[in-house]
Amino acid sequence: MTSQIQKELPDTLLRLAITVPGILRVEKSPSQIDSTHALDSFKVNSLGPMLLMKHLSPLLPTKSSPPFTNTPFNDLDGQQPALPSHAIYAMMAARVGSVSDNATGGWYSYRASKAAVFQLAKTFDLYLRRRSRDRALAVAMHPGTVQTDFTKDYWAGRDMLQPGDAAARLLRVICSIPTGVDDGRGRCWDWKEEEVRP
Repeated sequence: MTSQIQKELPDTLLRLAITVPGILRVEKSPSQIDSTHALDSFKVNSLGPMLLMKHLSPLLPTKSSPPFTNTPFNDLDGQQPALPSHAIYAMMAARVGSVSDNATGGWYSYRASKAAVFQLAKTFDLYLRRRSRDRALAVAMHPGTVQTDFTKDYWAGRDMLQPGDAAARLLRVICSIPTGVDDGRGRCWDWKEEEVRP
């Protein structure tokens, strides 16, 4: 995949990547944990983002790369945010992957596999700090509860975001993250621009 992109677009750098793999197996008690289903959760939710990171990272700018042009665009709400001058690599996490936010338990394989995404974002960002400095950063994202087939069993009694609204909000958050060491890189952010603590 990467070699084909580099062959067809040799002078093009990856400016914005949003990786969104995810499957959900619900285990309400330890007795419901199935090793095959749990392994599938880790393959998709943890290993999937890790392998995408492996293959897409060579396309990100290095510290000697010129900055991107600050490009405004029209989002779904008619606002005009601008893509920043640095590259952003975002991985979809989930609030239920936060250890500090876990007050209800359950969902063992999903929680554990999504917790790994917090670690991947931090670890990849530390790599990018050395390789790319302020030319690229990595973050994890939580889109909120979005009304899709993925969440259809949980629609009742919940405030739901529509897919287009969630996407527009996440894009605004992504475009507002600066590259400074303590400014937001390597962390998990939700659709309201609030940090989801690991």
